[in-house]
Amino acid sequence: MKPVFGLINIQADERGRIRIPALYRASLGETKIYAFKNKKGKYLSIFGEDTLNDLLGKLSDGVDVEEGDSVGDIRDVYMNIFEIIEDKQGRFTIPQYLRDELKITRDLVFIGMGKKIEMWDKAVYDEYAAERRMKSGTVTTRDGKPLTY
Repeated sequence: MKPVFGLINIQADERGRIRIPALYRASLGETKIYAFKNKKGKYLSIFGEDTLNDLLGKLSDGVDVEEGDSVGDIRDVYMNIFEIIEDKQGRFTIPQYLRDELKITRDLVFIGMGKKIEMWDKAVYDEYAAERRMKSGTVTTRDGKPLTY
């Protein structure tokens, strides 16, 4: 899969139908498309079937079958995944409970994140982006060091 990146603003139509931007849609390939609500409930992650299989394989590697935090985390992931079904024009709708939970309106932001795409409500994303700017003007790596090119 070709990595996706960048930010694209779009609008859902008057019926709430959404079209994944063509640049991003092409990178997902011809496989089924899935979405997952992130743990903090701010956006949807959208990815193709191959990426889903990789994610689920990594998720369950080395996890005991006994009940515990790991099993609960896996359960949370599985129960929040759904298949995106596109119509003939390439549009889809998000279940109402998720639209409510994610505060999704007509104005949306799609962000390419390598192997996945994030879909945010624009107002929620703008709030997140403002918080990020206030926290730090520097992008850091996972170990907290400034990212340099």
